[in-house]
Amino acid sequence: MRIDAHVHMTGNESDSSRLMERLEKAGFDGAIVFSPSPNGMLGKSCPNQERLYKLLRYTDGQENLYPFYFIDPTHEDALAQAEAAKTAGVKGYKVICSHFYPSDERAMELYRWIAAQDMPLMFHSGILYDGINISGKYNRPCEFEPLLSIEGLQFSVAHLSWPWVDECIAVYGKFNAFLERNPGGKAAKMYLDITPGTPPTFREGALTHLFGNGFKVEDIVFWGSDNHAEDYDHAYAERIRKRDYEIFEKLGLPQEQQEKIFRDNVREFLRL
Repeated sequence: MRIDAHVHMTGNESDSSRLMERLEKAGFDGAIVFSPSPNGMLGKSCPNQERLYKLLRYTDGQENLYPFYFIDPTHEDALAQAEAAKTAGVKGYKVICSHFYPSDERAMELYRWIAAQDMPLMFHSGILYDGINISGKYNRPCEFEPLLSIEGLQFSVAHLSWPWVDECIAVYGKFNAFLERNPGGKAAKMYLDITPGTPPTFREGALTHLFGNGFKVEDIVFWGSDNHAEDYDHAYAERIRKRDYEIFEKLGLPQEQQEKIFRDNVREFLRL
């Protein structure tokens, strides 16, 4: 079983059976699906309750589609939104820090609540292609350091934080070092979502640094395509999946570790 851990909804989706067919063509059995983005974050969107309804209607009846609610933690009613989403049946949450730092106290309050629910949280990280907005400064890996203090939080950062890949690996190293030096320590656990953000000419180098640095990354790396649900480009997903397999083989990653990237690690992240 393989899971594409990074698929976006726009709000115009109809029948998820089409997505399931395209996932199969790309070599996947399921996907994490993000609800449409909050209004104004990446463009105009529908009201929050409608975004949640569309997400759950779209994923309903598909055992291997895992709905994540896309939330802006700086909204006054962010906690109420998160509670409503949990009650409705979402499996986790998605955040893009488009206009705030990850350590914004309003956001930290929401993360602490998510951690208390034992639910996963997925972040964008790295450069953000959101028009003329000045958002890169919010998404550098070091800005996620304050999350280390949130007991029980299980979160991922996407795209290996490209172009700050080395910084991303270093921040993961800090999280991992704390937990190794403090067995049973009350801290957050960081996962790395290697969904491409890295252009093709940077990809092999980024993965070489990730898997060759000596850090224990075997159990915290998972993969996504950054596709859209309605027009999921299965040819693209298959092509970049096969390209990464070729890089894994070149790096000498054992087959068991390769399968963890596409299955076991994301299942653990999802608490499956």
